[in-house]
Amino acid sequence: MTAGQRWPTLTVVGGVGVCVVGTVNPLLGCSVLIVEDEPLIALELHEALHGAGASILTAATIKEALALIARAQICAAIVDVNLGGHDCSSVCAALSKRSIPFMFYTGYSSAAALSAWPHAPAVDKPAADRTLVDSIARLLPTQFSLR
Repeated sequence: MTAGQRWPTLTVVGGVGVCVVGTVNPLLGCSVLIVEDEPLIALELHEALHGAGASILTAATIKEALALIARAQICAAIVDVNLGGHDCSSVCAALSKRSIPFMFYTGYSSAAALSAWPHAPAVDKPAADRTLVDSIARLLPTQFSLR
């Protein structure tokens, strides 16, 4: 999807809802933590995931991310490998400890965190909104993917 595009909307015809393509909000009811230190990239992620129905939590630093992971209800996370020049491993460890699925969104193809958490999918920057939403949706339990 390009900037300004939205997920398919529900059209009501004669009191009946008709979904044009797929699901209206594939991430509805899901809270996603975005851990990204670049404000414009964080904003793009926010718009893509919120547009797909997710509630969004954001952290620009490792400290902020760890605080949110410790206290918030999080369904999934998208994590930048390099956060202000620091490796994201402590964030990934905290997410894993709480059994919160996560993916990497990065411009680095050989970062240590990618090898340390091989189960976590990695999406290269930049990526289309649809790619990001689909990647997060695949991390979620079945009840979310059946929408």
